[in-house]
Amino acid sequence: MKKVLSVLLAVVMVFSVSIPAFATQAESNDYDGPPVIIVRGIDFAGLTYEDGSKALNVQLDTLFPVITKALFARMNVISRDTVIDAVMDVAYEILSPLACDNEGNTVEPVSMVQYPESMASYPEFTEALTDGAEPGIVKTAIERYGAENTYFFTYDWRKTPEQLAAELSSFVETAKRDSGKDKVNIICASMGGMVTTAYMHYHGTDSINSAVYLSGAQNGTYVCGDALNGRIVFEKGVLLDFINEATGNNLFMKLFLGIFDGLGVFNYITSIANDLVQDSFDEANDKVLRNCFGTLCGFWALCPDDDFESGVETIFAGHEEEYPVLLEKIEETKQFVFSTEETLVKAKENGVKISFVSNYNSNLIPVYERANVNGDGVLEAELTSNFATFAPMNEILSANDTVGVHNRYLSSDRVVNAKTALFPENTWFVKDAPHVAADYGTDFSDFTFALLESDAQPYVGMFPEYPRFMIADESLSLSPLE
Repeated sequence: MKKVLSVLLAVVMVFSVSIPAFATQAESNDYDGPPVIIVRGIDFAGLTYEDGSKALNVQLDTLFPVITKALFARMNVISRDTVIDAVMDVAYEILSPLACDNEGNTVEPVSMVQYPESMASYPEFTEALTDGAEPGIVKTAIERYGAENTYFFTYDWRKTPEQLAAELSSFVETAKRDSGKDKVNIICASMGGMVTTAYMHYHGTDSINSAVYLSGAQNGTYVCGDALNGRIVFEKGVLLDFINEATGNNLFMKLFLGIFDGLGVFNYITSIANDLVQDSFDEANDKVLRNCFGTLCGFWALCPDDDFESGVETIFAGHEEEYPVLLEKIEETKQFVFSTEETLVKAKENGVKISFVSNYNSNLIPVYERANVNGDGVLEAELTSNFATFAPMNEILSANDTVGVHNRYLSSDRVVNAKTALFPENTWFVKDAPHVAADYGTDFSDFTFALLESDAQPYVGMFPEYPRFMIADESLSLSPLE
């Protein structure tokens, strides 16, 4: 298939962007400010059946036969069609619980665990919360504001942005009613950035006091745009960088990889993968991509606007009459996607204290065309920062990217030009911090809540200890990037 490994990319995405969830209980305190809503990121692993079993489950014993057949096909022991069939069968088995029908409604009886009341209503959940990512943010919020003032918004990310915005709107009204306040504060992480922007787009901003975007996907993600357009590419250098970072840049591993690279192993692996990618796209699309991802409006909401229309053409060409209702929903999703900049600008103009935190210097999944762009290990930093200019991974900005730009907008490592961001004075950049990094008890967490609690619109320079460009160590302590 022309791009059969789009399917494998989708499988990898499912499990690379899933972030664990869950945290602690705190006593009520004297906090009298707006209630706080944490809007979590995409949670593939949170989709469950009624009996609590996970909808998505990948086992190595399922993938091993596919890998073995690929190697045999390369040696002409079996046909490439056999490999393609194996890939399609396994991919569909794994991904089919995600599928929606031709109107965009779920096929399998799967749903997301949700918490429609404040965290005070879920003591067992809060007592089990962990320290990392969104659970850690919830845990911190409970400690600072009390469980009765802390809300955790989870959602079925497959729905349309309009549906998700309506659910978040109901959530906001519940928090306002219970607290007696007329506004809420929001911390949105990863895909939560898109959901929060959708809420602003469809329901306005009158009820929002402050919004902090952490590694936000308000502009989508290139991995989604490339996948929906069949742009799957395996490059040896990007793959090696990814493996090195994933193994902690271990010296022994680097030596081991260097030996294998010298023997041509990685050239061989990427050659196999790219050969498969060049086969028929139509079969992969018909069997897996269209059904398991093309029917998900939430997935389309993460497609960057420059990739949107070509992606719809790629996935649905020749099948438009089979999906009239779904395509209407996707068209509405497109209108929202194309309105992101306007929505964010209007929110700030309307008095929302809005801040963005973009992490960088981590490799992305090395199986799509733009995987060499700079990112936080999950999302591309160009998009989380609202289009600051970044050098590719392991490179510095070219002279053209810095000409005429004052040094205060340029990172000292010559990787980031903040001037091109939509809100350069309200965007912070953290080198070496992972995706959604505000873990409980860390300096990064203190920084996040300093932005949230500011009495005025946060701006670069407001917090001397948190300048525009910072670097994080392994414990997520922050220091100026020198």
